[in-house]
Amino acid sequence: MPVTGELLHRIEKGGTLDELANELDMRKSIFVAIIEFLLRAGYLCEVCPGKDCARCSMSKICSVPVPGGGKGWVKMYVFTKKGLAYIEGTKEDRET
Repeated sequence: MPVTGELLHRIEKGGTLDELANELDMRKSIFVAIIEFLLRAGYLCEVCPGKDCARCSMSKICSVPVPGGGKGWVKMYVFTKKGLAYIEGTKEDRET
């Protein structure tokens, strides 16, 4: 099982839950549980489509369905300051 730093670095590269779980060779349900842990631990936060869109620099070109749009909606996550600091710290450790 990958440790927190490895998971965060892989998440940083992007992808869907299915893609990430497959690349990490784990069931999607386990990966979703890890995402929930990272949310509770303060490394990630969920973006609320529609609500947070106005603050996003990509909002004018984004094609992600938002709640009430008729297509369903997508959960998206971003790193918190704590998550970014953790990644930066482990990058420095990897370089030395």
